[in-house]
Amino acid sequence: FALAKHMNLSFSSWWAVFGAENRRAGSFFHCAQVFAFFMVIPAVGVYAALNWNSLDTRLQVYIYIYVASLMLQWIIFWAQEFFLWRHLLHQFPIEHPSPVRWLILALLSPLWHVLTTLCFFVVPTLHCLYHVTFVGELGYVCAPKGETQKTDGGEEKK
Repeated sequence: FALAKHMNLSFSSWWAVFGAENRRAGSFFHCAQVFAFFMVIPAVGVYAALNWNSLDTRLQVYIYIYVASLMLQWIIFWAQEFFLWRHLLHQFPIEHPSPVRWLILALLSPLWHVLTTLCFFVVPTLHCLYHVTFVGELGYVCAPKGETQKTDGGEEKK
């Protein structure tokens, strides 16, 4: 909205920039969508499970198709991982996971997906939004490069 307020853009130009930002993976709107998805889907799932007999037959079929598509995505992903480890990565000196680790990874991957998306995407994005909105002071960190370091006075020393 800062583009509309502080720049002399026509509505069509502003809308093009807004639409590009809205469609970008990792944008604030995408983060809100992912967060809402993780809240709404379990609630709908619990509601559907508790009221299964009262749901329309077509809706039950749609739910079966949705769950089957999720299971198919999961199977295809792990088949690709197996192919990658079995046929491509065996030629490199990599420590291969044991069958038990494969089983744990495969069975718990839906849980890991939710946890990693929340911990590494949703929470940092919301934290950044909070920081920008309420703190306002964004400090610039100048990391030393190589062996050069800055002293308290701003002078470089090696």
